Amino acid sequence: MGSHRRKGVAALLGLVLAVTACTQQRETTGERASSGPASSGAPRILTLAVPREPDTWNTDITLVTRGGGTSTVGYIGHQKLVVQNDNQSYVPEVAVEQISVEKGTWRINPDGSMDVTWRIRPNVQWHDGMPFTAADLMFTFSVIKDAEIPNVIGAPLRLMQSASAPDPHTFVIHWSGPYVDADQAPGLTLMPRHLLEEAFRTDKAAFPNHPWMTTEFVGLGPYRLVRWESGVLLEFARFEGYYKGRPPLDTVYVRLISDETTMVAAILAGQLDVLPPVGIDLDTAVDVRRRWEGTGNTVGGKLSGGFLIVEMQHRPEYARPTVGLRHTPVRQAFYQAIDRSQMAEVMNHGLAPPADSWFFPGHELRAQVESSIPQFPYDTRRSTELLGQAGWSRGADGILLHQPSGERFEVQIGGTRGDEKLLAIVADSWRAIGAQVDELAIGSDRARDLEFLARLPGGWITTPRFYQLYTDRYHSQSAPTAATRWTGRNRGGYSNPTVDGLLDRLVVTVSANERLSLHRELLKEQGGDLAIMPLYWEYDPFFITKGVTGIATGGAWNFFEWGKE
Repeated sequence: MGSHRRKGVAALLGLVLAVTACTQQRETTGERASSGPASSGAPRILTLAVPREPDTWNTDITLVTRGGGTSTVGYIGHQKLVVQNDNQSYVPEVAVEQISVEKGTWRINPDGSMDVTWRIRPNVQWHDGMPFTAADLMFTFSVIKDAEIPNVIGAPLRLMQSASAPDPHTFVIHWSGPYVDADQAPGLTLMPRHLLEEAFRTDKAAFPNHPWMTTEFVGLGPYRLVRWESGVLLEFARFEGYYKGRPPLDTVYVRLISDETTMVAAILAGQLDVLPPVGIDLDTAVDVRRRWEGTGNTVGGKLSGGFLIVEMQHRPEYARPTVGLRHTPVRQAFYQAIDRSQMAEVMNHGLAPPADSWFFPGHELRAQVESSIPQFPYDTRRSTELLGQAGWSRGADGILLHQPSGERFEVQIGGTRGDEKLLAIVADSWRAIGAQVDELAIGSDRARDLEFLARLPGGWITTPRFYQLYTDRYHSQSAPTAATRWTGRNRGGYSNPTVDGLLDRLVVTVSANERLSLHRELLKEQGGDLAIMPLYWEYDPFFITKGVTGIATGGAWNFFEWGKE
């Protein structure tokens, strides 16, 4: 589930051996990793590490899952039409500007279809010197639309009907219907027509494994790939033809270190300049920050976009107690019994705040929707009042008893193994107001049993991405059932016709002002109904040594700005 799992600083006990191993690995690769600021006139070399090498440079047309910091590598060597920044908004990169309803580049037609027009920068080059044009986008579009090429693009691809290139710097897509995330350029991982068209035409079965996808990559990014030693190292050199100007670094080394302890040891030993957000344990990060006090080295962090929540069982046929968490006042009572500020301090060392909704601090819309977010502060007295109003009071043994039905408040709180500490905090909070709580931590195999998860009787701790809360995660039609073979992200079967209507309108509304109004309504309705219990935001630490510049919050989307003094 992410950084809320605590493995402890005991992992650092192996640092001495790990440092030795790192040194030996560096010597065998011939890498020249610098441990301090570059001297005047010396080559500017930046060395970072990720847990594993990229599976491919185009994750749209393969069925692999990228992760473990490998997205950082993508920003070094390639570019996109638009890129997601630290505020989770998409800003132009190779595109001249973001598509816009107001500017006419994002248009809903009278027949319900949609057209988007991308304007392309005129001076963008591939690493081999060939210009990037709309012809490359037309080629990319033909690849992702080809039924013989596997892809993981999904719904947006089905809506994309056709494309055209009126001129070398204009690309138009015609959609069969509205798609609100069209401004993210889904499926358009840019591919060079001049290098790949022949392979695509002659052998489609082999195309997803073409060497361009890995070791023979030619991209559009600030640095070009010059060496790939599988399992060891990727080396990039400055691309002098980069469209934003001359990149500040001469060489970038990406070391592949699968073990977290070895990774941390390497940066402590001065063999790395940067350790990007790769899921390093927060206890370890805090320990390193203490070690580095006064050195000029820093341990920072960023909100990952994921947050911890408690999902509840809403369906009477599965929920236990049947008159418990299915009811809004009871959910509110149990939510207000959790001291989320203290929880965030314990689980996140206070580095990330408690969550109150799916709009995290720093999101571009947070300030505009904040007044619509219902607040439920920690207040056990209020919890007791709400429970009393719902017919719950403590019996002779101290456990809540429902007076009309005689049902005891026996509830389960579950999560995956590694969540035991968090489960205990929630369980103790609920016990304090009179519930009898069973804690359940399951293994990964059990967590893949969709029917088992859908029928869990109480609460379930999980980590959605923030945007899933206003797509289809809690639409009634997304509830898993036997008829759907238990697929569907609405695990607990939450159902609210008002929420369904708002979600339905959100997925077809592209006007920013209209969407803002819908977001506010959804926050009031779904947030006020406590469809889920937000706990706290996930925090990804990153490590930067003295002399490295241009890194704001650890995300590599602005890698062109990274430098070294």
